Amino acid sequence: MADAVAIATPGSGDVAGKNSYATCTFGELEADSLALARGLVDLGVRPGQRFVLLVKPGIEFVKLVFALLRTGAVAVLVDPGMGRKHLVNCLAAAEPDGFIAISPAQAVRSVLRRRFPHAKLNVTVGRRWFWGGATYRQVLERGRHLQTTLPETHAADAAAIIFTSGSTGPPKGVLYTHEMFDTQASEIERQYGIVPGGADLACFALFGLFNSAMGVTTVFPRMDFSRPASADPQQLLAAANDWQVSQAFASPAVWDRLSRHCEATRERIPTLRNVFSCGAPVPAAALERTLAMVHPEARMHTPYGATESLPVATIEAAEVLGETAERTRNGAGVCVGRKFETIEWRVIRISDEPIATIGDAEELPAGEIGELIVRGLQVSPAYVIALQPLAPPGGRAALASDVAPNVAENHPRAEPGAREYNAASKIADGETVWHRIGDVGYLDDVGRFWYCGRKSHRVETAAGTLYTECCEAVFNELPEATRTALVGIGPCGAKMPAVVYEPRDAAVDHPQLVEQLRKVAERFAPTREIRHFLPYSPFPVDVRHNSKINREQLAAFAEQALNERSR
Repeated sequence: MADAVAIATPGSGDVAGKNSYATCTFGELEADSLALARGLVDLGVRPGQRFVLLVKPGIEFVKLVFALLRTGAVAVLVDPGMGRKHLVNCLAAAEPDGFIAISPAQAVRSVLRRRFPHAKLNVTVGRRWFWGGATYRQVLERGRHLQTTLPETHAADAAAIIFTSGSTGPPKGVLYTHEMFDTQASEIERQYGIVPGGADLACFALFGLFNSAMGVTTVFPRMDFSRPASADPQQLLAAANDWQVSQAFASPAVWDRLSRHCEATRERIPTLRNVFSCGAPVPAAALERTLAMVHPEARMHTPYGATESLPVATIEAAEVLGETAERTRNGAGVCVGRKFETIEWRVIRISDEPIATIGDAEELPAGEIGELIVRGLQVSPAYVIALQPLAPPGGRAALASDVAPNVAENHPRAEPGAREYNAASKIADGETVWHRIGDVGYLDDVGRFWYCGRKSHRVETAAGTLYTECCEAVFNELPEATRTALVGIGPCGAKMPAVVYEPRDAAVDHPQLVEQLRKVAERFAPTREIRHFLPYSPFPVDVRHNSKINREQLAAFAEQALNERSR
C-alpha cells in the first residue's frame, strides 16, 4: 500500500504524445506530511492558530492539509473563485496567524499586509520573492531531520474554517472539528462501499482528502477548480482514462458538460463504476447521459448536504430515473433520498425568526412542506466568521443571546456577525445543536426528503407560497430553455411571481417560447398565477460548483425589467 500512488497531478509537459503526471505514493504522503508538521511546529506553529491555505489542488495541497491537522492548527480554506474583494474580506475577517500560499498569493498578502496584522508565520509554496519567511521546501527538509513530538488533538478541537460559497448570502466561515472530518470520511466509505485501491477523478479538491484517508488514488485533472463549468472535457477524459479511474466526483455542471461531449463524440470512461455528483440537483437527462458514458454496471450517486452539514442524504440515479424523476417533472420537488445513519433530521414549520431551543420548533408530519433541520457528528457546531450582520426578512436582527447555549461563544475569536448567524441557524437541544440547513421540502412515507428549494427563495404571494424547485421543474421540460428560475417581486406576503428563463439558442423565437411557458404554467395549479416570463443569459451561478442559480441577482433583473415595461 505504501508504494501505491496516492496523488497524481498533470505534469509540466507531455512526452512522446503521452500525458505526463507528477505523483506521490501513500508512503511519501505519510512521511512528508509528518515532516511538514514537525517543520511547521519548529517554525512556531501552535494549536488553535489559524493559517490561510492558498495552494493549488495537487500533491503539496494534500500534504499540507494533513500536516496542519497534525499540528493542531486551523486551516482556513476559501474558494478563490468568489472574487478578489470577497476573498480578501473573508481572509481578513479570519485574522490569520499566517499564510501558507503560492507566490502570487503571498505577494498580494504582502501588499495588503495591514489587512492581516497577525500574519507573522508565512510559508511560500514555490519561489519566494521579496516578502521573506520560509519556503515549503525548507520546512519539509528541516522537518525530515527533526523528531519533534506533535501536539495531541481531540475530536472537538477546531481543524478548519471552510467558507461557504456565498451563493445565498455573504460567505460565512464554518467551523470544522476533527470529529467532523473523521465522520465524513467514515460515512462516505461505509455508505458507498469504498475500499482501498482504485482511482478517483477528483474535480472538487477537498474530496481528494477523503480519498487519501480511504486508500484511493486521487487523480487531479488539468482544470480550473474555481470554474468547474469551464472544464475541458478532453482533459477530464485524458486523466480518467490514463489512470483507469474507478470513481469520480464532480459538480452537476461538470457532468452535464462532459456527458454532452461524450454523447456527441461517443467517447467513454469504461472503467468508471462509482459516479458522484454534489452541489445542486442533477437533471434526469444529465443522469442518463452520464450513465451512458461509463461502465455498464456503474452506479451514480447524488449525496445531499451543505458546507455546514455533509453528508446528509443520498440517492442513486436508478431510483431517480425509475421513479422520482417523473414526480419531479410534475412539480413534486427533487427527491434527495434517505439520510445517512449518523444523521438525525426533522421538518419544522418555516420561520424567518431565530429558534432558541428545539422545544420552540414545531415538527411537521410527512408530506407537509417545511424547513429541514439536521443533527449529527458531521454537522458543524458553529459559524466563527460572517462578513456582515444578519437581518432576517421581515424580522428583527438576531442576537447572540437568542441561542442557548451560545454556540459561537464556546469558540475563540468568533466575531459578532458570526454570533448573529449562529442565532439564526442553530437550535439548541441540551448539549447538542440542530442546524437549520436553509432548505425547504417534505419527508415522504418511506423516509425520503423531497427538496423544494431554498427557504430564502420561496415566493410568498397573496394566493399562497411558491417553491423554486417545484415550479421550475415543470418549465425545464421545454427543450428551448436550458433552465428557468422562479423569482418574486414586491413585499413579503404579496410578491408577484415571475419566471426568468435561459434560452438554449441565441436565435430562439422568444414570443413563441414565452407562449409555450405560459401554456405549461396553465397545466399545473402552483404555476397558474405566473404571468411574467423574461429571458436572461447566461444565468449567474455559484463559484464553488457553478450549478446553483443566483436567484437574488435574477430577481433584481426581473424587477427592473418589469418596471421598464410598465413605463
